Amino acid sequence: MNHTTKQTYMALLILVILLAGANTVQAVSAGDECLTAVVEDISPSSVGINEQFTVGISLENCGTRVPENITFEIIRIPPDIIVTESLVAYIPKFVYRDSERQLRYHMRTTPDAKPGPHIIRMRLTYGSDDAYVVKYYDAEVIVTGEHAEPRISSVRTNPRYIYEGDTVDLSLEIENFGKGIAKSVVVNLDHDFKGITNSTVGSLATGGNQTALFKFKAGTAGTFVIPVIISYEDDYGKQRDEYDIQLTVLDRKGNLNVASVKVDPVLPYEGDTVELTMRIENSGDNSINSVRVYYDHPFKGLKESFIGTLDPNEDGPAVITFVADEAGEYQLPVTITYSDDFGEEQIRTNINLIVMEKSSGAGTAIIVLLILAVIGGLIYYNYRTTRSKDAVIRQLMEGNGNSDGSKKE
Repeated sequence: MNHTTKQTYMALLILVILLAGANTVQAVSAGDECLTAVVEDISPSSVGINEQFTVGISLENCGTRVPENITFEIIRIPPDIIVTESLVAYIPKFVYRDSERQLRYHMRTTPDAKPGPHIIRMRLTYGSDDAYVVKYYDAEVIVTGEHAEPRISSVRTNPRYIYEGDTVDLSLEIENFGKGIAKSVVVNLDHDFKGITNSTVGSLATGGNQTALFKFKAGTAGTFVIPVIISYEDDYGKQRDEYDIQLTVLDRKGNLNVASVKVDPVLPYEGDTVELTMRIENSGDNSINSVRVYYDHPFKGLKESFIGTLDPNEDGPAVITFVADEAGEYQLPVTITYSDDFGEEQIRTNINLIVMEKSSGAGTAIIVLLILAVIGGLIYYNYRTTRSKDAVIRQLMEGNGNSDGSKKE
């Protein structure tokens, strides 16, 4: 081997040694302290509301050296997840290079936990002061929930057939068709009647039902589409659903009717004391209070009569007396006032009254004669009608006899 060949060989050998040294340095550098955390499992995988679960963490050595001064801790927890043990785990040193350490945290969701993803923030630290390492990890916990679905299952009214002026009891059966619990259920009616517009139901379990009660006065006749708003809370928070119901109000003015009117005497004369009686009937399904009748007449005497309370299908008299001090034909306005659960109401009507003039005996005699003539005319008409009937019967009888005689001949 000549000198040149020796130099070339030595140069190649030195290059190989240098390259081998470089690789060794890199391997030592890559094989330094290394530790990692792995979220192994969340059990059960589907976490419900107000349920317990566990989170398993595995600490694994990813380097060539044994890690020291290891601290693993949970640094941020969602408000609706509770950890039931210490948040910090301290490990002075792994036993050997390929060691692993298993951590398991017991947790539970709160009763008001909101469904959806929840992030748990964790931190891993290890090493000495001159080689201190900090790593962060996230564990995602999916909280599952159920939707509630409160709906109207039936509609009932009392009375069944609603008339204008009726006081109505409305019952809405609310049933939960969903899988979650409906909490703080409130039902509102968007109507223009006088009365109650909201009803608190409370909580409804799955398949549960409650009755929302309302009371109102059907002020006007017609067909009405009434929005029904149901507000509630379920696992996903506050909810609001809207439905419609239809009510038909029939045309009838009020619950009070004038059953009869009596004037005593029937044909009063000028100067007579008259007793006027009007019977007021409650034809509705509810009691009516403070029934008062006012007669707007021009005579001296009483003008108002107080009846009081009338129960369903009950009637009462409104009686006044006055002196008919002037003859003539009168149309007396009458105002009937009453009160119910929704305030005071009025009904107006009229009464016709004839007051005769005081006259001489001849005039009275003429009136009596006229009355007698009318009565006589009625008697005569009845007499003629009777004779006519008798004649028809006689003719029929005679006709039947002649018919038989003809047959004999």
